[in-house]
Amino acid sequence: MYKVTSITAIYKGGSFIEGFMEDIVQQTAFKDCEWFLVDGGSPDNEYEVIEPYLAKHSNIRYKRLSPDPGLYESWNHMVKNSESEYITNANLDDRLFPECIEKHIKALDDNPESDLAYCENILSFVENDSFKNYRPETPVELFPEGGGPFHKPNMIGHNYPHNHPMWRRSLHDRFGHFNTKYISASDYEFWMRCLKAGVNDFTYIPEVLGIYYRNPTGVSSKPDVDGVRVQQEMEIKLKYAKDFAGQSAEDTIINLVQRLHTSGRITADMMRELGVTL
Repeated sequence: MYKVTSITAIYKGGSFIEGFMEDIVQQTAFKDCEWFLVDGGSPDNEYEVIEPYLAKHSNIRYKRLSPDPGLYESWNHMVKNSESEYITNANLDDRLFPECIEKHIKALDDNPESDLAYCENILSFVENDSFKNYRPETPVELFPEGGGPFHKPNMIGHNYPHNHPMWRRSLHDRFGHFNTKYISASDYEFWMRCLKAGVNDFTYIPEVLGIYYRNPTGVSSKPDVDGVRVQQEMEIKLKYAKDFAGQSAEDTIINLVQRLHTSGRITADMMRELGVTL
């Protein structure tokens, strides 16, 4: 049995798949991982690039599900159909440094009381960026929406794990799976759910081990679903704010929702659904 299952949902990733496959086989812990790829009926024929890797590497799995079940239903399928001790996700448009998986495994092995490990990421606006473009002395901008030393109350405003943490499979046995109602924040909701139920603090790896690509057409940044995405993020924050950081935190989120409406990012109907008044 593999130590880690890395889960990847594929849909319209034709411009990223070649770099992604080249990236994963360079992981120092490549052979310790099962690389599970679920293709949601993508029209980009990514399989043409994946097929030679399947023939060469028995630890790469590919499955096509059509019609597209969506990002988090794909994740749930892969979690339920794997057996490894640890789970991580690898996004098609992001990139990992070669020791990324190895160091996340070590962090969880060395901290048995912790259920999740995460690191720092470079923020990139370059499609198909690579760790080869960065040396220790290269100036970088860190991805601001994730990373940093963990402080549970701050999870209301800062999703420390963000784009590619590694977590224990046992979290799903204890707390269920990803809620498929959310467009891009189901993982955030899952971490909040786990922490509220008593999961110990997450483990921070103070190293840059990945590259987050600010993809203008990605599921977390597409402008055509911005309103719904923001509404869902506010719903999660309102659900957990008081438990994590007290009444003042909930009041702050309510005020933020009101300002989002004033700026036109969410509608009056969305506000009502959130239970917030002007």
